[in-house]
Order: sequence, then structure tokens, then C-alpha cells
Amino acid sequence: ADNSLTGSIPASWSRLSKLKVLYLHTNKLSGRIPDSLGALTSLEDLQLSSNELSGTIPDLSRLSRLKVLHLDSNKFMGRIPDSLGALTSLEDLQLSFNALSGTIPDLSRLLRLKVLYLHTNKLSGRIPDSLGALTSLEDLQLSFNALSGTI
Repeated sequence: ADNSLTGSIPASWSRLSKLKVLYLHTNKLSGRIPDSLGALTSLEDLQLSSNELSGTIPDLSRLSRLKVLHLDSNKFMGRIPDSLGALTSLEDLQLSFNALSGTIPDLSRLLRLKVLYLHTNKLSGRIPDSLGALTSLEDLQLSFNALSGTI
């Protein structure tokens, strides 16, 4: 973390089957997150914030032990994948400062979630009622989007 690393995340890292923590935040990494990163089933903490990563967020639903996912301050586009709603161990989800669009998916199964940062994207539509199921939530940031409707 906090280096001047460039290039993309190697797909070969999917063989690091015992890896629990991956901190590569605050670098100059570019390209997409390889789909193969979804094979790191021991991963508990994935922090890729403050890089130049782009494309869509891949399916990470096999990361059932993941507690922390920080993908903020990158160049991700497209929808927030519905598959993030299957990460039931997740406590901290930060996707802010990207160009994510579409609606907020159903995250009602994330009952351990304490932090949800979706601010400063291009999200639209209503704030889903399903967020009311997140009874552990302590910090919710949705500002600077194109959300509409009643709360």
C-alpha cells in the first residue's frame, strides 16, 4: 500500500489460496480487477482504493469470508454487481468516488455491514427499502449521486 506500483493485478495471484489480506491501495494500478481474484476464498480484507482501476466490478460472490472491501477512488463503471449482496460476512463496503451507475442493489443479506459508502458516483433511482434491514449499519454515505424519490 501507498507506493508507486503500476501495471495491473496479475491473474496468477488467484493461486494464493491462503491469502487473507490484500492491501494495494494508494498506488497507480490500472486495468480491470481480474475475474480470477474471485477464487481467493480465504480473503477477508481486500483494499484496492485510490488507484486507476477501471471496468466493471467482477463477481466476488465466492469470497464468503470477506469482511472489508474497499474499491473507492478508482474509475469503475457500470452497475454495482448484485453478487455483492451475497457477501454475508461483509462489515465495510466502500465504493465511493467511482463512476458506478444504475440502482443500488439488494444488500439486505449483509446483516453485519457497519459501513456503506456509495457516495460520489452516478447512482440513480430510489434508495432501496432493503437498506432498512441493515441493523448493524453505523455509517451510510449516499451523497453526490442522482438518487431520487422519497426516503
